[in-house]
Amino acid sequence: MPKIDKKADRNKQVKGLVTKVALGLLLVGGGMVVLAMAPGLGAALKLVDPNPRKAMLKIERALKNLAAGGDVQIEQKGKDRRYRLAPSGARKLARLQFKDYRPSRFQKWDGKFRVVCFDIPETEQYTRRLFQTKLSELGFYQLQNSVFVTPYNCREFIELADRAFGLQKYVRVIRADTIDNEQHLLNFFKLKQS
Repeated sequence: MPKIDKKADRNKQVKGLVTKVALGLLLVGGGMVVLAMAPGLGAALKLVDPNPRKAMLKIERALKNLAAGGDVQIEQKGKDRRYRLAPSGARKLARLQFKDYRPSRFQKWDGKFRVVCFDIPETEQYTRRLFQTKLSELGFYQLQNSVFVTPYNCREFIELADRAFGLQKYVRVIRADTIDNEQHLLNFFKLKQS
């Protein structure tokens, strides 16, 4: 059995968190920010490292690495260094958010089902499988291969999936009052028709 390197796994998780925090600061700052004045910087630093100085260095290193990859643009104005989120950085952040997405816990059923239908091409097989897997993870009921049902509003998730993978042209959401044989769905989601 192969040996699992826990330290390397932990380092990868920390690096992913720092990248997510760095991109998130840019998103909260309206796409451009002077790091020292970024909104939410204090809370972000605590997420990265208990030592604010180390946390700031980690975030700056992450931003420089993102800039090297084309996800962030750096502008130097005097002593101030401004970071701007590039379109590829926005997509990278959306993909990180997609991976960790969890819906609001306190949704109340409004009596309607959301039917998510998609036709993602074979050339994007990885994206299709990722989308299907995430729908299953989130508790959607698979009605057919590319048709999933949930009783809860899923607009936020669908919009996130579009930002992450550009799925708008492949995904449709139908809000339905009834679905034939819906008792099976009511049982699956532990709901009662009012």
